[in-house]
Amino acid sequence: ALSPVSAEMLAEPPPEDWPTWRRSHRGLGYSPLAEINTSNVAQLRIAWAQPLPAGANMHEPLVHAGVLYTYGFGDEILALDAKTGSLLWRYRRHLPANTALTSKKTMALWGNRIYAATSDLHLIALDAKSGRPIWDKPITDKAGFRNPGGPLVADGVVMQGLTTQEPGGGLIVAL
Repeated sequence: ALSPVSAEMLAEPPPEDWPTWRRSHRGLGYSPLAEINTSNVAQLRIAWAQPLPAGANMHEPLVHAGVLYTYGFGDEILALDAKTGSLLWRYRRHLPANTALTSKKTMALWGNRIYAATSDLHLIALDAKSGRPIWDKPITDKAGFRNPGGPLVADGVVMQGLTTQEPGGGLIVAL
């Protein structure tokens, strides 16, 4: 029962969802849920755990309709049942030899797709229900770029920033 993510949902998500980086396009990083408070926080216990690939994992998971999406080091994307931790699907990117692996801070949900930047400087779209690749677009072939952030979607446009220390500076693409 995964409903498409809309512009309205990214602006004002349902209380139980975290569909974009910092929860909404307002960027507040605040959850309106009130079940955990100062009187019961000491009673929290681990409900489940999911190991991620070894390496720098700095990703902010996204949550939509009871599915938690996370990005693991080495270009793996996992979809988990947020309540039980059961793995729903896993996508592993096949990277060219000698690709420098990087972590990503976030991914983006839009419609029925999840968008992610890859270590080989591509932007991919996966079916949010199955993890099946839908499209794969190269961002640049210029050496020295990397994309440690993640994409952002607004009005159906997927945007990705890249950083570099090369002359001329970084780059932002919109697809």
